[in-house]
Amino acid sequence: MINGLRDRISLSERLLMSAGMVSKGNVVADVGCDHAHTCIWLIKNGVVDSAIAMDVRKGPLDKAKANIDLYGLSNKIELRLSDGLDALTKGEADSIIIAGMGGTLTEQILKKGLEKAVAARELILQPQSDIGLVRSFLREHGFRITDEKMCIESGKFYNSMRAVPIDDNVGGQNLTYSLETEMFDEYVEILLNGKNEVLKEFLQVLLRKNERNLKQLGDGGNERALDKKRALMHEKELVELALGRF
Repeated sequence: MINGLRDRISLSERLLMSAGMVSKGNVVADVGCDHAHTCIWLIKNGVVDSAIAMDVRKGPLDKAKANIDLYGLSNKIELRLSDGLDALTKGEADSIIIAGMGGTLTEQILKKGLEKAVAARELILQPQSDIGLVRSFLREHGFRITDEKMCIESGKFYNSMRAVPIDDNVGGQNLTYSLETEMFDEYVEILLNGKNEVLKEFLQVLLRKNERNLKQLGDGGNERALDKKRALMHEKELVELALGRF
């Protein structure tokens, strides 16, 4: 039974989407590795030869160790207790994976460990919220998004992106603000130009939700309600601009 398990390792669709962006032969560091399934899959499928699985909590690392031992990969996957990128040495990893965290936390991890992130060949990111915040951070700190994909898993939309350092400078590109720039930060040029059907479905869902919320607010209201209405109107404008690309 154990030998059979060692030959099988499957990932959920959202994790497979991120794992599929890792460049072959790279050394991988998975931040917030949970049970180390991604690292195990990458090695068992011949994508990478070694990996560093990191988590801020001991509990997930203990479960990760059990899985790594089960698959006989203790000589290929190193476990580290780490708050973000703290336990990673600059230049030690070619690919840094940060998946399953909120966008604000993802940005904080990258900001705190920026020199380490810039030293990597690629970042594979799957923020669960505030995705536009992450895209904006990457653009402003010397990264270019080269690939992005979307999927639906258990009724929820997920984005994975691959970003690479533009050059050795930490400084990035601060573009003059425009509605189109904000739209690309929120919904990404790659998916819009490719007329991605999952993104289209997501935008349609978002527009329906937005219109329901606006209808519930109605006319008038106190200043707080008016602020919320203005924010919803702005979001509606962005969504409609993005849908116009399809």
